[in-house]
Amino acid sequence: MKEIIIALVSSSITIVITSFFNYHFQLMKEIRNESVKYKTEILKKVYTPVLKVLVASVVPGVGYDGITKETLFEIEGIMKKNYELVDPDLDSIIWALRKEIRWEHYEESSKLFDKEKRLLSHVEHNFNFYRKQLGLPFSKAKIKRSLAEHYR
Repeated sequence: MKEIIIALVSSSITIVITSFFNYHFQLMKEIRNESVKYKTEILKKVYTPVLKVLVASVVPGVGYDGITKETLFEIEGIMKKNYELVDPDLDSIIWALRKEIRWEHYEESSKLFDKEKRLLSHVEHNFNFYRKQLGLPFSKAKIKRSLAEHYR
């Protein structure tokens, strides 16, 4: 009789422990999957389109001198469509550029803004950071360079 009770208690304890660990690992897997989904969405809907717009403003042979107000408005359009995915640093950079446009040269369409490359380095860093997080090819040099520029 004692052997049966011991067997029932030990199997019950084993079942409870197994269920606990199974639940814990399933929960962690679900959180990880949601995180990957969210990072993929940020990369696809924010940083890839913004980087494409910025790369289009690069002059071959000269490089990146800045962006025009039309380019900034195009980037703002991307951000407005996906505002819940935009990080606060990118938002503050865009607001600073808008303020600069408003105060300095709203009428001039050929004036270039972001000459210190804050927007470009932020977008390149986050584009490569999210690619790294997702296990996609990324540029280590761009991540290191943008971090060095950030802490100057």
